[in-house]
Amino acid sequence: MISGELKMYSHLKQFTFLDLKLATRNFRPESLLGESGFGCVFKGWMEENGTAPVKPGTGLTVAVKTLNLDGLQGHKEWLV
Repeated sequence: MISGELKMYSHLKQFTFLDLKLATRNFRPESLLGESGFGCVFKGWMEENGTAPVKPGTGLTVAVKTLNLDGLQGHKEWLV
């Protein structure tokens, strides 16, 4: 079932942790948008084509979820 779900979402881009860290300015508190059952959600910025982090306030604004390992949410909800 999970492999079928991943195929359905195959158009998603994958980023390295370093890309996400740079895009969110090292997950700074000022970049925090909110918290959920998964963990925190941070605001970040990526190039228009979605390939690399850029200077804050430029490019595409993105939301980056961080996983709370103690959370009770499942894999399916994480993909949403």
